[in-house]
Amino acid sequence: MLEGQSILCFAPEPWEGIWRNRHQIMSRLARRNTVLWVEPRPYLRQVLSRGVARSRGPRLCRVQDGLHVYRPPRSAPVSGREPLKTLFDARRRRSLLEVMARVGMCRPIVWLCRPWQHDVVGRYNELLLLYHVVDEYAAYETDYVQQVGHVRQQAMKAMERQVLQAADLVIVTSSPLLEAKRPLNPHTYLVRNGADTAAFTAAADSDEPAPADIAALPQPVIGIAGVVTEKIDLALLRDLALARPDWSLAFMGQVILRFGQKGMAGLDLPNVHFLGHKPVEMLPRYVAACQVCLMPYKINEWTRNIDPLKMYEYLAAGKPVVSTDIPSARDFVPPLHIAPDAAGFVSAIEAALAQDSVAEQQAFRRLAAQHDWNVRVEEVSKHIAAALDRAARSTC
Repeated sequence: MLEGQSILCFAPEPWEGIWRNRHQIMSRLARRNTVLWVEPRPYLRQVLSRGVARSRGPRLCRVQDGLHVYRPPRSAPVSGREPLKTLFDARRRRSLLEVMARVGMCRPIVWLCRPWQHDVVGRYNELLLLYHVVDEYAAYETDYVQQVGHVRQQAMKAMERQVLQAADLVIVTSSPLLEAKRPLNPHTYLVRNGADTAAFTAAADSDEPAPADIAALPQPVIGIAGVVTEKIDLALLRDLALARPDWSLAFMGQVILRFGQKGMAGLDLPNVHFLGHKPVEMLPRYVAACQVCLMPYKINEWTRNIDPLKMYEYLAAGKPVVSTDIPSARDFVPPLHIAPDAAGFVSAIEAALAQDSVAEQQAFRRLAAQHDWNVRVEEVSKHIAAALDRAARSTC
């Protein structure tokens, strides 16, 4: 594993939010490095409208040995208007430099997670610039573009092109992303997502009762873990729930929709249960309580590029998985089942329920073990070491 480095991670969400791949990676890198997780910068319009809650704790806090979280000051929000733009930008930079000095950072590896973070490039004396791509970000705007035009989508592409061309190293999480980004940066490498396999395996093997809310549901429980966004095919799930009213569909995650509220109305059914967000330490117990788990994604440009964490987590718990036909899922067939529609999902789930066995569960777990987060961090570390070597040779 990489060691002795400073990593300045500009994260797109708070540390205490829903755990993503970067939470898993940074918590492990912090065992041998110093990591500073920089939470998102507030925007002026949010501060003025009080849409951003006041910080509940200090601007800098230690999460674990080697890992600190920094909350940018509300007094220096992002603004597009001068002179506020220049004034607040300088204040944010000065504040972060002071925090970096406090945790002993001098020449960090700057780790960017989104295209709109391009404005930090070259401002923190970075030793290396790493861009971690987990989605086709311009595809986020698919529904938005249909309503108001392509301006925002094109701006996103331009920002990403700028980051890709500046980066010393680009890590992507799916083969389609590798194909799309490598032409803009030859030092682009595939490192897929993974799972905390020990946590999910332990939960599946535990004799501890399932959490009360999911334990109360009629079996079989068909689980969908993760945030419900526009990429989830709600119409497919409605048809599935109607086709098999004796099955319980359990959603284990927040619902965050901008355009898909109508689809939620179709899921107001007796056998559909929204259990809400589950903390990272509790999610394995919920997945363990399911008989079959789903990846019910729409088929579009957004989902063509994803590599779902839930796929690895389901397998680590030894659960059969049924998915729509996204590229990442194809790489795991078999044992993963792919179905085109609700009727196909019904057939695949019925087959999975009938075939469930200890031997099959162990096979799923062995597959997941190849994709453990510790394995992934070693892969990332090797790419960083090679990039540092390239940088050192270029300065000789």
